[in-house]
Amino acid sequence: MSDSITTVNFEDENGDMVTLEVIAQTSKDNRDYLLVADPGDDLAYILEATYKDEETVTYRMISDDDELRSLGVLFDELMEDVDIEFDSEQ
Repeated sequence: MSDSITTVNFEDENGDMVTLEVIAQTSKDNRDYLLVADPGDDLAYILEATYKDEETVTYRMISDDDELRSLGVLFDELMEDVDIEFDSEQ
């Protein structure tokens, strides 16, 4: 995963494209993840990157509670100066 990613475009549940700000990125078990936020609200989301080829990446929002907690702990450790609370109800 490139360290230069600062924003990603993501299709929300309504089919609208939103631009999300990348706060942090990491890898776990050979998978790449982004911690992202909509600049217009206080919520953060975790996205998994899926590579179709070298130039095409799609993102899947993490919704599984166990996977979200595990990744939340990982991002919390990476960003030790920031307190992150994850709500799986989003």
